[in-house]
Amino acid sequence: MARNPSNRDILQSTKFKLNFMRLPGLTFFCQTANLPGLSLTEIQQPTPFVDLWRPGEKAIYDTLNVTMLVDEDLKDWEAIHDWIRAMTFPKEFEEYAQMGRTFKDTVARRGSGVKLPVQYTDASMTIFTNKNNPNFRIAYKDIFPTTLGGIQFSALDSAENIITCDVTFRYSYYNLERV
Repeated sequence: MARNPSNRDILQSTKFKLNFMRLPGLTFFCQTANLPGLSLTEIQQPTPFVDLWRPGEKAIYDTLNVTMLVDEDLKDWEAIHDWIRAMTFPKEFEEYAQMGRTFKDTVARRGSGVKLPVQYTDASMTIFTNKNNPNFRIAYKDIFPTTLGGIQFSALDSAENIITCDVTFRYSYYNLERV
């Protein structure tokens, strides 16, 4: 009897909301997002008999992978494109300098007064119960895009075909908090 869980409700994959300070439209257009996994480094300890394994000292976070709908104005796609381009300044150094003027969200981290470098923003994912109550919040710190997927156009598609795009993000770490 003591082995029965107190909450028998199962987590549902549709009960989430992703928020980016820099990409407010992505909250509406987000179709899929993962809760990234976490691993740690391992250290091998040689012995005369069998090598032993010890836990290392560094956490390794998987990437945040998002699939989003693409609106006809390409707003979020273009914002991510411009963000990546500004971080890599392919044409001139001024592109990086202009990033601070383009992205206004980096002035301060919500209420803390701590300024973020211009290439980062913060994001959060709220996971809801099956009764649509917030249950967990995952706060991603110092997030930035690493990959923006291309958009495939085809004259063979029907008008009902919805265009999506994959985006990959890296971040320093995330915190889990029960809401």
